[in-house]
Amino acid sequence: MQLTAFSKIVATMAVTLWAFLLPAPVLAGLLLLEVLMLFSAKPERASALALASLLLFAGLMVGLQLLFSDDVMTALLGGLRMMVMTTSFLCMFATTRIQDITQALVEKFRLPREYAFMLTAALRFIPDFLADSKATLDAQSCRGYSNSGNPLRRCLACLAVVKPLVLRAIVRSETLALSLELKGFGGQAHQTLVLQPLHAADYAFLLLLTLVTAGGAVLRFA
Repeated sequence: MQLTAFSKIVATMAVTLWAFLLPAPVLAGLLLLEVLMLFSAKPERASALALASLLLFAGLMVGLQLLFSDDVMTALLGGLRMMVMTTSFLCMFATTRIQDITQALVEKFRLPREYAFMLTAALRFIPDFLADSKATLDAQSCRGYSNSGNPLRRCLACLAVVKPLVLRAIVRSETLALSLELKGFGGQAHQTLVLQPLHAADYAFLLLLTLVTAGGAVLRFA
């Protein structure tokens, strides 16, 4: 039986906590498990690009830590923790619908409906924003855009890409706000989504998360 969105959100929060409790070898194995889960859920090019971006960011973070500390193991452990936490969020978004996440936040976590929708709407438009950035960059390149030269010139050249992206994002947000207003969003009457009751698999999974978290806390602070 498939797990509900509530169980997946709790699992993501638990993995974030495990990143500071479990030792490095266990975290490395957990990261490998997350990568396999991500590619089994969505074996797309976007997953590989997301992991590559996270790996690059982790490398930059490790490099910054090495600038202020000589402890290589501490820097590598910080990068590993960041990879474990962020990959868990990627797995959740790859295996869960945005609508189910919104419903779980409202129903189980008692988050106001407006805030839950605002959070999930921002996540929903990330792929559109990335597609717009690629299309804008291609269009500006056809017009002679070149990101070369000294750092100051590069920053000024980036304005040719950033300005259309910002204007497009503003237009999209205004369109979304108008659509929500026409549909009466924010009023007293709300359309109730289908409830997501917890099943036996969810309770067993939550119990497993509790046991692993408790065991990690004992190993960390004992």
